[in-house]
Amino acid sequence: MGLSDSPVLVSIALATYNGGKYLPVLLDSLLAQTYPHLEIIAVDDRSTDNTRAILQQYSSLHPHIKVYVNESNLGFVKNFEKAISLCNGEYIAMCDQDDYWLPQNIQRKVEAIGEYPMVYCDSFIADGNLEKTGKKISDALVCKTFTNCLNYAVFSNVYGHAWMFRRSLYLSAPIFPLCMTHDWWLAYHGILNGGVKYLPEPLALYRQHTENQYGVIGGGGIDKKTKKQRKKNKKKVNKQKEVEDARKRITLFYDICPNDLQKEKRVLYDLKRSYSSFSLSNNFLRMITFFRNYKLLLAVRKRNTFRKYLFCLKMFVKLK
Repeated sequence: MGLSDSPVLVSIALATYNGGKYLPVLLDSLLAQTYPHLEIIAVDDRSTDNTRAILQQYSSLHPHIKVYVNESNLGFVKNFEKAISLCNGEYIAMCDQDDYWLPQNIQRKVEAIGEYPMVYCDSFIADGNLEKTGKKISDALVCKTFTNCLNYAVFSNVYGHAWMFRRSLYLSAPIFPLCMTHDWWLAYHGILNGGVKYLPEPLALYRQHTENQYGVIGGGGIDKKTKKQRKKNKKKVNKQKEVEDARKRITLFYDICPNDLQKEKRVLYDLKRSYSSFSLSNNFLRMITFFRNYKLLLAVRKRNTFRKYLFCLKMFVKLK
């Protein structure tokens, strides 16, 4: 399909919070997109730096940039939920405030999505100065077209900046739960509604820096001292909350999995049971379920078979 045949509006949902340091570079890359029919919906989550001033300056010069400011801080998941709810386009792309999109980003996704509800591309990994590290997301994770919901039940290769999806997909899942990231929730629905298509082209620079909240890939672009500090901070995370989130997540995935997907429903049911406690029987069930279905459950993990077996063994004493 050529662009001249497509008047389809694409909305870019941008959620911001104290992103003034990187925001102008991101906005300039959005304005440089070759796809001609865009709107940019920016929702600021009560930033205390110059983020709002930057957004308002760009909006005054470019009417297709619409700026909203939350009355109170919502957190990044609910902020993206609000930004997406304000989008008018048939297609919606999510955008992180610190990344950089190549000019053909939206154009190539519109051309590639076909009948799929969602499409995602590869990305270059960059450091805090937006210098390429020589690696791509596909070097760290398995990136391909996924069509089985078990592929996203335990892990995901979801990075919101790389995705574009149909508005109809969002309307099927408009309330984002807090036990997982917003992009994981939408991707799981995408895989249930026809699959998630992979576009094997790096169309963005994914910036890795000390302020990243989520999505750091192997510490790419981050110095050893920062990696050590991240590891230390991770140990301070409330482990009980991680366990509760995993339980809620697998329960949601089980509940929305259609009954006609009998194998997938059964595997999710067994995981749901095994996640309910760390009893001996549940630990054994969880481990066996992973062993029997590791090719599906660990599909996005770029690990050899031996390392995947080791992961399955660990499931006897932990939840993921």
